[in-house]
Amino acid sequence: MKKHRALELSLLAALSVFTFSLLACSTTVSQSVERPPNLKVENYGSVTVLPFRSSDEMGTSSYEDKPIYSFEEYYRELGEKYSSQNEEKELLSKLDDRLSRRLMLSENLTYVNPQDVQYALKQRNAEIPVDMYITGGLLKFSSKIQHDDEDSDKKEEDSKKKVYYWREASITILYQVVEAKTNRILTREEYSYSGTSGKVTDWHKVDSTYAVLSSKLDTFITRVMEDFTPHTETMRLTLLKSKDKEMKEAEKLASDGQLVSSRRKYLGIYRSSQLFEAGYNAALLYEAMEEYDEALSLMKEVYKNSGDSRAREKVKALEKEVEAAARLRSQKKK
Repeated sequence: MKKHRALELSLLAALSVFTFSLLACSTTVSQSVERPPNLKVENYGSVTVLPFRSSDEMGTSSYEDKPIYSFEEYYRELGEKYSSQNEEKELLSKLDDRLSRRLMLSENLTYVNPQDVQYALKQRNAEIPVDMYITGGLLKFSSKIQHDDEDSDKKEEDSKKKVYYWREASITILYQVVEAKTNRILTREEYSYSGTSGKVTDWHKVDSTYAVLSSKLDTFITRVMEDFTPHTETMRLTLLKSKDKEMKEAEKLASDGQLVSSRRKYLGIYRSSQLFEAGYNAALLYEAMEEYDEALSLMKEVYKNSGDSRAREKVKALEKEVEAAARLRSQKKK
């Protein structure tokens, strides 16, 4: 009996936790919004891509506070080192080429021949013919062909073991954008990727490192281009919950995609009751519809009336949104 009673209590406790989790779920509004470039490229007119370095050339330096290329130190013996690592050579060559092609399509930046920039970097005190350059290198590189034995489906007396081969590859890319005339690093990031090829019975037919990581390079290049061109991203805003009946009605409207009606409902509640959650949510819905000035104005009012730290932090975030929206509008006018 005690065991049955204990089981009942455990089930009730689990049910209570499950019910609480359902009640605690908040409505999240997702909207696609257009963003300006992450970097303030409007301050620059030209860009180029200098060859990304191999892991051997990168050595042990993490390049935390210095450019991979500099005015005084141009890469030495690049051809010899680069050609000695075929797998990395192909990967980096494709990366340089694909990234360059994407930048050539930029409407706001002029792409400069990297050879002209490389030549200038070799000369002391030479004028660098580009405003900023992209470069980087492989901090880590691994590419190995693996194999295992598996029994075939033949009869026991004819049974033979098939050997399957595949490639496992991984890289860590260091990426820099450098202001050419000042040698100042504008951004520095590291990205790690890995991939595995399909299995084959002929090791000569195992995919190359580039083939295994090609889609990962797409991901990396897309990320880099966000620093230089407008791009779309998904905004996810979580509404604050309330037990108030009218608040639940407003939340239901938002969850059904009726954002304008939901915002009006929240705003009406806030004007009549000064309920923090109502004002906060109304401001979030202004933001979701990219009406950033209205969102900021309302959130400032909510913070002034409530002193709530959540509103204070959101005011800071919205100020950045207003600035970003202004940058985007300015670029579109050019």
